[in-house]
Amino acid sequence: MAKAVVLWRVEHSTLTLEDLASEAGVHPELVEKFVSYGLIEAAAECGGRPLFARSAVERLRSIIRLRRDLGVNLPGIAVILEMRDRIRALEEELERLRRGEADR
Repeated sequence: MAKAVVLWRVEHSTLTLEDLASEAGVHPELVEKFVSYGLIEAAAECGGRPLFARSAVERLRSIIRLRRDLGVNLPGIAVILEMRDRIRALEEELERLRRGEADR
């Protein structure tokens, strides 16, 4: 039981801007730039400082890959991430519909 609690805490913990930058291996100012552009959103705020969900690490890594490896500019990254999020939502909806069909 204690192991499940620890796993839940790790999965649902938040990161400071500095921690997020460190996890992705980038400078905090770059993360601030992405936040100001709307590519990454804070999950909460504490004492006026943004806190990020752990899932922001993977999103940040995707942004970095798109910029560095593919040379995509920030507006292009925004479009790609939006399309990726929509596709994931549609895939989840399709899976729910399939499960509903199977239950009948």
